[in-house]
Amino acid sequence: MFVFDTTGDPFLWMRLTGAVTQQDEEYYLQALALLGERSAPFGLISVIDINSGEVSPETRRAQALWFKRNRDHLARLCFGLVRVRPKIDPNQNDDNFVRAMPFPTQRIPQEDQAIPILVNCLEAHEQSSKQAEIS
Repeated sequence: MFVFDTTGDPFLWMRLTGAVTQQDEEYYLQALALLGERSAPFGLISVIDINSGEVSPETRRAQALWFKRNRDHLARLCFGLVRVRPKIDPNQNDDNFVRAMPFPTQRIPQEDQAIPILVNCLEAHEQSSKQAEIS
C-alpha cells in the first residue's frame, strides 16, 4: 500500500508497505509529480517496508527520469530526506545514493528518529538561507 501524507507539512511522508500493486506504483509516481510542483521547502520521510524487487522496472525507470528532470528543483526546496528501511541491514553501504542526492539524506531502520533528523535539516536549511540573503 502506498500513502503520500502531507498533513505534517513541511514534513512529508511517503509510505510503501505490504504487497506492491500497480495502483501503488501509479500513486507513487503521482506523488513524485506533486513534489515537482511544490514551491515551498519540504523534508521527506520515505518509509519502504517491502521486499527488494517488488517495484516494477518501469516504475524504477520513471522514478529515475523524474529525478533527473527535477534534480535542480529538489536541490532548492528539499531540505532533507530520511529513508526508513526496516528490512535493510543498517550497515549496508549506501554512499553512492547519498552522494547522488543534492540535499542531506540519511537511512534509518525505524521511524522514531525521522522527525528529529528533519528538524535539524530544516534548521540548517533556514540558517543557510539566511546566510545567502546576507551575502
